[in-house]
Amino acid sequence: MSHDIDYQDYQMALQFDKRASRLGALEPLVRTLVDSLHLREKDRVLDIGTGTGRLGLLLYDKLPKGSVVGIDSGRGMLKLAREKTLQRGVENYFLVRGEAESLPFLPEVFDSVCMMMSFHHFADPEKATREIHHILKPHGVLSSFDPVLNEPSDSEDRRLNEAIEEAFQEAHGPEFRFFTVRQLQDLYKGAGFTIDESQVNEVSFDQKGIEGIPMGTHWNQVRENLWFRRQKELLRRYEQTYFDFRMEGGQVMVRGRARWVIIRAVKA
Repeated sequence: MSHDIDYQDYQMALQFDKRASRLGALEPLVRTLVDSLHLREKDRVLDIGTGTGRLGLLLYDKLPKGSVVGIDSGRGMLKLAREKTLQRGVENYFLVRGEAESLPFLPEVFDSVCMMMSFHHFADPEKATREIHHILKPHGVLSSFDPVLNEPSDSEDRRLNEAIEEAFQEAHGPEFRFFTVRQLQDLYKGAGFTIDESQVNEVSFDQKGIEGIPMGTHWNQVRENLWFRRQKELLRRYEQTYFDFRMEGGQVMVRGRARWVIIRAVKA
């Protein structure tokens, strides 16, 4: 049974990696995330939610005399990441299976911590943030890259944010959650970080099909949920604020926008 589970996890990791390779719209933001760390060649960096190693290998290239430790809870993800490191002959990118809420490292051992599209999967974000603070050196840097929702201006906006989160939970489980920029900042501050910079990036789409739209199937699920429940006002707001999916000539046309934030926080 465990062999079957490992095989399924590995196939899912392959599919995830394939989809991620097609998200060209996010490549400039990933480079900005790496730049925000202000890496020195001897730094020791922790990549939380390292997945299939896409970010970890980018960091590795910046640290000729340092090291990267990637941690993830997915066996299939780590297996694929290890295959990549073997293919490239990487020697200073180490992979560990574990959870962000209980990092298996000594205090104050890392110069930097980075997270790319992983914070919204944590079961206990507050505990995870405290753990990150604990393993960072004094004045160490935490840089994160996450999708965010708009700050709600009224009760209908709050209901819409809840509906979006619910649709994503249908695919990723009840632990998945969306944050606003302010909520992420408050989490970091609550753990003892000082916010050095917050860069909000909006990417617009106007295309046929959902290929290349990050988490596009989930955004479409939001629309379907609102339509089936006949929540016309929330659907109207959703289409104005996020995505409008229309059928034209048997093809899905997508117009809309999504927002990501890169936050650089420093251990106070």
